[in-house]
Amino acid sequence: MTAEARKRQIVEVTLDLIAKHGLRGATMARIAAAAGIRQASLYTHFDSRRAILLAALDVVYQKIYASRETPTEENSLERLRQMCDHHLELWAAQGDQHHAHQLLEFISGARSEGLREILAEKHLASIEQFAQVVRDGQREGKIPEYVDPDQVAWLITGWAFAGDVSHLMGFKTFLEPNVSTHWLDVIFKSFATPPDGGAADAGTNVGSARSGATSATEDAAPCRPVGTRRPRPRLESSSDTPASPPA
Repeated sequence: MTAEARKRQIVEVTLDLIAKHGLRGATMARIAAAAGIRQASLYTHFDSRRAILLAALDVVYQKIYASRETPTEENSLERLRQMCDHHLELWAAQGDQHHAHQLLEFISGARSEGLREILAEKHLASIEQFAQVVRDGQREGKIPEYVDPDQVAWLITGWAFAGDVSHLMGFKTFLEPNVSTHWLDVIFKSFATPPDGGAADAGTNVGSARSGATSATEDAAPCRPVGTRRPRPRLESSSDTPASPPA
């Protein structure tokens, strides 16, 4: 086995151990035993256990980004929906092998292992990917300008986290269309309703983001839609401030 192949094997068995025993349970002794080598040999390929964990974390995020690949990048609105739909498909197809299992183990153990800042940096970058797709859609004219890219990115991330946790706890109900798909529909349909409650620009066909979806404007919510920028509160002027009562 080449040195590079051995490194990949060590990382793979580490991820399996993390899924089974948690981050702290992925000890050097267990990693060496799972890889079929002496514990001292691990240091031929990695400087420390921390280096192995960081390499494993990189692989988790490679899986996350790979799961978001779409057939086309021409329509960013459709691409955004496809990224979410593919996440659902992976939940159903991969079961306990889904990368979410490993990610949540890293999240739960990151602080004690001194990995919290690195993990946060990586995950913020993954959230920014969603926000960038929204910005691309705005440039294409597929997503209205009033939609807040960062808020949409966090809404989708919240949806994904809720599904990850539900899936790992065995709550299969989340995979049902009236839960997970409906949640996404609420987010995506909200794009068609401006903050003032009017209709979206005629050229913005948001309802076509998902095959078979109904027109987004038909089910617009009466309240301020999610995913839109909140107006900033007006600062009170001195004339608006009541005078202090006399002492």
